[in-house]
Formats: sequence, C-alpha cells, structure tokens
Amino acid sequence: MASAASTDEQPLGFWRIVAFGSVQLPLGMIGLPIAIYLAPLYSGQLQLSLQLIGLSLILARLSDFVTDPIVGVLSDRWRPRIGRRRVWLIFGALTMMAGVRMLFVPGPGVGIVYFALAVALVYLGYTLILLPYHAWSAELSSDYHIRTRISSVSQAFSIMGLIGSTLIPAYVLTLEGATSADVMAALSYFIIVLLPICAALAFFLVPEPAAPITKAPFKFIGALRMLVANRAFLNVTLLVLIATIGEVFRQTITVFFARDIVGVSNIGIIYFCYFVAALAVMPGWVWLAKRIEKHRALTLALVIVATTNALMFFVPKGGIVIFTTLFVIKGMCYGAVLMLPHAMVADTADIDTAETLDRQQGLFFAAIAMVQKMGYALGSGLPLLILGAVGYVSAGEDRAEPLLALSISYSVIPCVLVLIAAGMAWRYNLTADRHSAIRAQIDERLALAASEGPRG
Repeated sequence: MASAASTDEQPLGFWRIVAFGSVQLPLGMIGLPIAIYLAPLYSGQLQLSLQLIGLSLILARLSDFVTDPIVGVLSDRWRPRIGRRRVWLIFGALTMMAGVRMLFVPGPGVGIVYFALAVALVYLGYTLILLPYHAWSAELSSDYHIRTRISSVSQAFSIMGLIGSTLIPAYVLTLEGATSADVMAALSYFIIVLLPICAALAFFLVPEPAAPITKAPFKFIGALRMLVANRAFLNVTLLVLIATIGEVFRQTITVFFARDIVGVSNIGIIYFCYFVAALAVMPGWVWLAKRIEKHRALTLALVIVATTNALMFFVPKGGIVIFTTLFVIKGMCYGAVLMLPHAMVADTADIDTAETLDRQQGLFFAAIAMVQKMGYALGSGLPLLILGAVGYVSAGEDRAEPLLALSISYSVIPCVLVLIAAGMAWRYNLTADRHSAIRAQIDERLALAASEGPRG
C-alpha cells in the first residue's frame, strides 16, 4: 500500500511563479523555427528531399516513446537530495544546448542521417526538461484555479519566446542576402545563452514539495491500466493528439501557403502580430476559464481556430490583409489551446492521488507528452509527404494542382481535425466542483495516513 507525506505546499508568490515560468522563454524560441524554417533550410538550401525530411521528423520522434516514460517514471521515483524535479533541469539544459547548436547551425553538405540525429537530440532535451517541469508545476499548488494561473504564466513566457523567434528572423531577413541558415544561426545564439540563465532561476528560487512516501514498486501494466481507466485524462489525451496534428499540420506549411497562395514576402512580421495577440488576451482566457470552466473555454478556442482554418481556403492571391486578420484571430486562441490542457492534466492526476496517495504527475505528463509528440511528428511529416507526392516544388510553385493540394492541406484538413478536438473538449467532465471533492478526499486520506504513521 502507498502512503504519502502532506503536500507540504509553500506559499507561491508572484515572483516565484515568474521565475518558474521563465524556463519556457528559451524553449518557446525553438518550436517555431523547427516548424517554419527547418524545411526551407534543409530542403531549399541543403537540397535534402522534402519526403525524407518528413519521414525523418516522424522517425526521430520514435525515440521519445522510449525516453518519455523512462524520464517520467524516474522523475516520480528517483529522490536525489536536490529535488526529484529540478535535477532534470541540469541534464535537459545541457542536452538541449548541444542539440540546438547541431540542428540550427548545420555544416555544409550534411545528410539526412545528420538531420535525423540532430532532431532526435533536440527532442531528448525537451523531454529531459519539460516532463519533470510540468510535473513540478502540477505540484506547486493543488488549487484548481491557481494551477491555471501557473500554466498561464509559463505559457506567457513561451509566447514571449515565440515573439522573439519572430522578431529575430524578421530583422535577419531584412539584411541583404540573408537566408534561412542565417535566421537559424541567430536564433541558436539566443537560445543557448538564455536557457541556462532561466533554468538557474527556477532551480534556485522555486520550492519543490516533498516527495510522497511510497513502498509500491512501479509496474508498467498497472500504470497503463490506471491511465486508461482515468476517463478525464483519456479525454484530454485524445483531444490533445487530434488538435496537435491539426495545428502542426497547418504550421509546417505556413511559409509555403503564405508565399505561393497569398503572396506574403515576410511571414515573420505576421507571426509577430499573431503572438502579440496571443500574449495580450492570455489573461482573458484565464478569467474565462474560471467563469465557465476550463473545458468550455478550451472548446470555444478550438471552434474559433477551426473557423479561421476553414476561411483560409478562400483567401485570394494578394489577400494579405485578410490572411493577416484571420492569422491574428487564430493567434488570440493560441495561449488557451496550449495552456488549458496542461492545467487539466494536472487536475486529472489528482484522481490517481485520491486512490493511491501517490503523486505520479511525471507519469501523467510523460503519457500526454508522448501523445503530443506523436501529434507533432504526424502533423509535421504528413503534409510534407502529401506535397511531395503531388510534386510540389518547395522553392516556389505556380501550378494549379499542387497549389490546390497546398490549400486543402493548410485549411480543410486542419479545420476538420480541430473541430473533432473541440467536440472532445466539450465532453470533458472534471469540473471545479468535482475536483474540489477529489482534493477533499485526498486531504482526508493524507490526514489519516499521517495519524497512522508509515507502514512497513
């Protein structure tokens, strides 16, 4: 039988939440370049096949299906003196810096094997940092709404990183003769400098609750059954998978759509507006989630995203204002689509805690991360496979059939997927009242366990 110490939560002031959230700043600068500039760099400038790049992005993710559960379980079970969550910041930061340097600044003549290894190293760095980090965020507070606040601050820093990853390319591309290689190199310098600084702030300034006392060994089959039996968690997992595929599907080919369909010459400026809008309305989503429940706010955000996806199909050549307007409206939902599911996962983990008195947030976030990375892999690889199959020319295309395939891939397919995810979000049933009852059950069992003392 498992027993646990009290949650031992320390007061979490605003500046500690800020220090914790700052870790997401450099990490937020990585995803957009991978989604937007990676294919043009390795395909357009280094002459690698689009289809091979797409396959490599999918295959490189397969390593995560080994590392994610290992890191998740280890961060739950390993109890080093410096903290079972924060210790991973050290491993993750070092791995990530090496991976970013390798992937963002490739030497001349690199091949597809180099590309796949570099992507896998960056993905490993993400795993080593973010899985324990998300588990740590779930343990910082047991309050339903404070968890949303913590998630929102972390996501705000991530969006600030994304804004940086739009401003830097926008500036670099104004320089004469600048290419995707110059953009990626400039971004790599910022990431490699910021990551150890922000990791140190969280490491030294943010408290980590005491680990639970448990004598039950980890059993894979039992853990898998527990996750599948948790209906609320299963709901979030499936909607995250489908929504991620839909949005990454679109993001991967944004540069191609904006250039060949709309006629946008500098997508970086539009992305800047997109992320500024996301940051500006973030407090509004926190407020709305508190008023109408997290899942209903998420449903609204997904429906808006799906609608803008559908309307993109009708944007004419030269319709830069229409494209930018739809892009910014979509951006206003960006924070909600990423922030709210993470806060919801933290709540679903409490269902397990109520039954076992263990805190296995690392396992929960490992599972959701595996599913999300599957979504990233499929979302980034499939559109490139489709465009490669119809003979789309990544350096610039003007033929009708490849352009139609591009429009359908950018608009119709993501719209359908995101609408499916919205329906799943609406059916989520772990409300604030139900969560309050679960927390009361946990507190009651903890008090009883404390009065009985540890069991042999």
